[in-house]
Amino acid sequence: MRALSGKVSVVLLAALLLSACGTPGRDTPAAAPASSKPQVAAPSVDVGLCGSADAGQVGTQSGLGAVTLVSSDALLCRWEAQDGSSVTFRWFRGSPIDRYHSDTATSVKRDGVDIVGRSGYSWRGAHSCEAAVPTGDADFIAWTVDSAAATPDAACAAVDRLASATLAKG
Repeated sequence: MRALSGKVSVVLLAALLLSACGTPGRDTPAAAPASSKPQVAAPSVDVGLCGSADAGQVGTQSGLGAVTLVSSDALLCRWEAQDGSSVTFRWFRGSPIDRYHSDTATSVKRDGVDIVGRSGYSWRGAHSCEAAVPTGDADFIAWTVDSAAATPDAACAAVDRLASATLAKG
């Protein structure tokens, strides 16, 4: 029995080795898998804490004057002025900008915007403006200025300046 088992093992091993060699002239290359390499997102701009902006820069670029940082973390910062006006910076990581675009309320006017060669979106309210601009394939930033004294054009010019400054530092 042991001799038969040994012969079967040798025959199976030989068959396995021969099948790995192929037949000359009859080899056909194996088709590569459809997605052999994972898709890699373009690197994101490092925008730094609060979009790399401090209270002085935010106050000047927003046109609000003196503002105070009232909230900050790695993804959101908010500054407020004495009159209740505010500036907000948000950094969305792992969220394509189009998803944010489609989730934004349709009650405000939405336009395309180009900031430092990056196409994004802006939304205008009666006294506010928000601009969202991609920083990579799956990340984007959004700056919002909300001021009872500002016109939508002035607020949008402010968010354009703020977003441009952030992207220039990244």
